Amino acid sequence: MNTLQEKLAKILSIKDERACAETFESFCQDHADILPMPGENSMFDKAMWAASKHTTLSKKDEAILKRVTGRLVQESVVKPVVAAAESTVLKLKDLVGSTKETAIGAWQDMLAAMSWQQMVPAGALRGVGTQLVSLGTFQKQIDDATVQVNLGWLVDKDQLRVLLQAKDKEENALADVEVRVTEMERGVVFSRKTNEDGSVVAPSVQCGPGQYQIQVIWLDKVVETPFFRI
Repeated sequence: MNTLQEKLAKILSIKDERACAETFESFCQDHADILPMPGENSMFDKAMWAASKHTTLSKKDEAILKRVTGRLVQESVVKPVVAAAESTVLKLKDLVGSTKETAIGAWQDMLAAMSWQQMVPAGALRGVGTQLVSLGTFQKQIDDATVQVNLGWLVDKDQLRVLLQAKDKEENALADVEVRVTEMERGVVFSRKTNEDGSVVAPSVQCGPGQYQIQVIWLDKVVETPFFRI
């Protein structure tokens, strides 16, 4: 009686591509109870790879493969990246001094991981009496709406400057787009909706020490920035 290895070797020796695929399929059906897991048997892996290149999936199998692959990508790639961005907190004080460049790079990565497009980078310093540290200007699409946020930190007062502009796909101003400043433990500390010009101008949102993020709500959609700590 031929061993599994001998049968696999015979499959690999078949020159005809279709015959190779059909023989491997028959082999798998005959030995379904003892088939090795991928990576356990190099010859089986080679035979499976050779056969897979010449096997056409049924519509049902394609749907299953697409669903499973999508779930694996979501679980192994998308969710960890988003979770890492959401769990990482930028300390705003790091935007001042020797840690500035590292903090700017970290903030840019956090925004990108949550699908924000940075238009103007963070790090600019302004003001004489009260120092304003910019977290930059960044935007995101919400269905047919585009929201653009300009965020700054008033260092000496522990306040945030929040400017928001919302437009539809025709570049018309969107009213009633809500922007919130939320603190992890205290919840919403500031909320305002865009006016008829599609804008919110909040030059001095009182915050105090804590862990914050900006939320933008349009219809039934909510988008959030990464967390930052004052």
